[in-house]
Amino acid sequence: MDSSPASTTFRGIGCWLLLAAALPSAAQQAGVAQFENLATSPHVHCAFYRQYDIDPRTGDRLLVEGASNSLTHYQRQNGRLRSIDTRRAGARDALLIRGRKYLHFIERNAGFYVVTTIYACLERDARTDLCINYGAMNARHFDSRVLREPDAVFEDLQAHAEPGFCDHSFLHLREAAATPPGR
Repeated sequence: MDSSPASTTFRGIGCWLLLAAALPSAAQQAGVAQFENLATSPHVHCAFYRQYDIDPRTGDRLLVEGASNSLTHYQRQNGRLRSIDTRRAGARDALLIRGRKYLHFIERNAGFYVVTTIYACLERDARTDLCINYGAMNARHFDSRVLREPDAVFEDLQAHAEPGFCDHSFLHLREAAATPPGR
């Protein structure tokens, strides 16, 4: 084993290079991990807006709860993920794909894709610090890459997507209609 100062320096540089290469990957995984409560929730509710309202006092862009243009509900049932939305009749099957940076709910129908992308935590519970409200965008398009590269498609098309937010309910609770154990 060579213990010269030059070989020690090269080993140190090599360790730093390996660490630097691993950091972006770890940061991306941490980004997707913040959405895990939403990804595992049996019920996810989303509201989407065609445009932002403007706060007359500050000029900031706003999404006003209760004034959305569409609502979407995702529900897990018997191992399937289903989507119901106010823009069409009936429920549709959906996929949940965890990208490197974002979480995607994807519905497809004859080459047409309706994609809800979760991109940030907007609000945390003060007691538990768990995220309870998520930033979301809803896009409708024909780009089949969304099944292989959902993050890239989102970044390409987000300017044409509708802004909104999602939350989860009944997290880790049984549905009220379920029969209690032992009956």
